Amino acid sequence: MHAFASFLLILLLNGPIFAATSTDPCLPIDPPSADAVLNSPKKVFAHYFYPFPISIDNLVWTKDYYTVNYLNPHGENNKFLGQGGFLRARPLPSAPMAASNWQSLNMQKEIRLAIARGINGFAFNVMSTGEAAAGGKLQMMLQAAQAVDPRFKILLMPDMSALAGNTSAVTTIVKAVYAHPSLYHHTDGRLVLSPFSSERVSPSAWSSTLNGLKAQGINIAFLPTFGSLAQTYVDQYASISVGLGNWANPGTPDQLSWTLLGASRVRSSRAPIFLAGITPQGYRPKDFIYDEAYNSLAYRNAWAGVIQSKADIVHIATWSDFTESTHIAPAMSATGDSGTGFYNLTGYYSTWYRTGVQPAITHDVLYYFYRKESTQAAAPAQSQTTRLSYPQTPQDKVEVLAFLKAPGTIFVQTGGTTYTKTVSAGVQSFTVPLGAGTPDIKLMRAGAWAVTVTGNPKIYSNSGLPTGVLDLTYWSGSASAAGVCTIAMQ
Repeated sequence: MHAFASFLLILLLNGPIFAATSTDPCLPIDPPSADAVLNSPKKVFAHYFYPFPISIDNLVWTKDYYTVNYLNPHGENNKFLGQGGFLRARPLPSAPMAASNWQSLNMQKEIRLAIARGINGFAFNVMSTGEAAAGGKLQMMLQAAQAVDPRFKILLMPDMSALAGNTSAVTTIVKAVYAHPSLYHHTDGRLVLSPFSSERVSPSAWSSTLNGLKAQGINIAFLPTFGSLAQTYVDQYASISVGLGNWANPGTPDQLSWTLLGASRVRSSRAPIFLAGITPQGYRPKDFIYDEAYNSLAYRNAWAGVIQSKADIVHIATWSDFTESTHIAPAMSATGDSGTGFYNLTGYYSTWYRTGVQPAITHDVLYYFYRKESTQAAAPAQSQTTRLSYPQTPQDKVEVLAFLKAPGTIFVQTGGTTYTKTVSAGVQSFTVPLGAGTPDIKLMRAGAWAVTVTGNPKIYSNSGLPTGVLDLTYWSGSASAAGVCTIAMQ
């Protein structure tokens, strides 16, 4: 669907937090109120990667840095020409603003978007001490959270990979922001510190850092997040931690088993709090690698692991890392196709996690997920072949994930073939072979079209995209009886 085609849903992102309405056409359930989300003791953090805000330069999107450089193979003086460009997707753009604090206002928009889908905090990736200094992006985010609603919390997550294991930098970051009320605290009042890739620093070095902060009156609840499975590090780090966390492991369906295993191992330790990392997909154009997410299955399995394990904290990785294509924030491609499926799907599963009860479906919604080309498509403009990160079987399918209040028949036309599946009420997945052309997706009930999807991104043949580069992003969308869901970033 085109980003600026006729739209269904407008979130009034410049105003105060909106009250719950009786329906949200892009969610198949009664939408949660902001109060229900923000007052919940069940925390859902989305990982905020600050290099990719809504706007980098406050320019119209057709001329901004994303379009001119990051999505353009020739951008940044051909720096990523061999990869076909740095990114394949960007945040859904917003109109330029006259206000001098436009960066903060855009962060406030992102916070409102997150709350609307059951996310009650951002885990902020801090890659330098400068971001914690006055005027830095971390300080800006803390102020934005305070402006939107003090109950939206920021989990402090220094990036120990970017910081090269420098614990002195962590101390500087903590001291610069620890008194801010928007930071997330443990139930006993201590500031929660959850460094990414904590295993880059030894337990003894972390202990020394924590003791040094305590001597200065700063009490820390240490919740390390590991770049690989948390259970690997339980024995080494449990004694200095209130809990242990997994970074979202590869964007594959195995996230279900990994989460269950991690939860079991962590809870048997002296640090019983388990932070579960989850992700929708993974594709790194700049590194020529991708994970096979099998359309929405990886994300659904990830949430199943969270729900079955009763994870203490959910960490969606990510909200906005467009270099790894793990983002769930509404996105747009270089050709103006927008993606809202993973974003809207989050609203259903975060509600299930928060309440502990599978939500009742109140109206029909179709989510759909597919790539614009086959994994075997030609990419003559790239300097090398894109490969799978892990041993998997590539999948070239169109998936319709239907949330139905009553039985119906799903129709998918792709590649000149029409496929149908009659399904019962509930959550139903229907996958069909990827075929060239613009897919036509519909839901029929009682002899009439209940949902009709129009304006989908085009699927190309194995000759590839006209640009000659590969795009293995799973593009996604959402539609209900009211029409196709898009978001107007006012």
